[in-house]
Amino acid sequence: MANGRRIAAVTLGAAMDRLRVLVLGLGFFGKHWLKEIASCSECEVAGVVAKHPDLLAWAGEEFKIPASRRFTTIAEGLERARAHAVVVALPEMLHKEAILAALGRGLHVLTEKPLVMTMTEAREVVRAARGAEGSTLMVDQNYRWRPQTQTLRKALRDGRVGTIASIGYEFRQAITRMTTDGWREKMAHPFLHDMAPHHIDLMRACTGLECRQVMAVGVRPPWSWYQGLPGVDVILSFEQGVSVAYTGTMVGRGLGTPQDGIITVMGEQGMLRLEADSQVRWYDDKGASEVIPPVPLSFTDQAYALREFLAAIREGRKPETHLEDNVRTLAIVEAAIISVETGMSVAVAPLVAEVLKA
Repeated sequence: MANGRRIAAVTLGAAMDRLRVLVLGLGFFGKHWLKEIASCSECEVAGVVAKHPDLLAWAGEEFKIPASRRFTTIAEGLERARAHAVVVALPEMLHKEAILAALGRGLHVLTEKPLVMTMTEAREVVRAARGAEGSTLMVDQNYRWRPQTQTLRKALRDGRVGTIASIGYEFRQAITRMTTDGWREKMAHPFLHDMAPHHIDLMRACTGLECRQVMAVGVRPPWSWYQGLPGVDVILSFEQGVSVAYTGTMVGRGLGTPQDGIITVMGEQGMLRLEADSQVRWYDDKGASEVIPPVPLSFTDQAYALREFLAAIREGRKPETHLEDNVRTLAIVEAAIISVETGMSVAVAPLVAEVLKA
């Protein structure tokens, strides 16, 4: 453990060193992370972990990763890869185990969302992170780092519509991509665990406001190919009296939305909409409209996230989506799950407080 922490501290202080990154998981997102890390001049692939031999063989052939750096267990990878950092791209129910193991060795951690499955697990991670001096922990919320979402965020933060009154958020897609071993298809709340964290986090990021109360209803149409609830209708009460009506489904039919969804923000000075063509438009009550020029980004999605992670390590600061920030997104997800299961409105602040006091 001491040696792992010493390695992380050296990497943090040496801006020119290449960060050796161990990729945990080679599913859909793990493959994307491997490509990003391999193409980044500030990183090198320390190794890969996957339980399926065919995935390890693919990684070895595609990225010239020798057999000595292909591992079938997290413990083996952490022991032998000589990594400075890990990317956690495992099924969500394995996040806690992987994050705690990496922090226990003093490594930096960049994890896919959600951080963990529950606020109880989040409490364990917060406690471990506070004891892992020198380790950076970041959650990838890649929807934040797209030109269209950055444009909406900037327009709202600049006061383009003045005081916000309400937000409508709709997401409809048919997500038929099967996960390895079908883990998502078997979950009780696949939408709330897998898709909603993107959209909920985006609302927080764009408005700069926190959610206070959640009332949610689960939706499962008869044609669903998920065992659990693939859709949800939610009313979220944010600070400053902002009400959000959020509806989403992973088993949509007919006309779908982009990944970001369609977002309508109504304020005292008009309306802003992130629309189906991924353009942000401003509308007034006289029929006038205007396309807001997109915010230019050199990198987007995971590529942006990786560079934010590297910059945070190099500069000794918290990344934008640091642990304590992401706990607030996870708390809204958990409040929605509790609300679906109990039929009650759920306060968010007590869930956050219970974790951050750990």
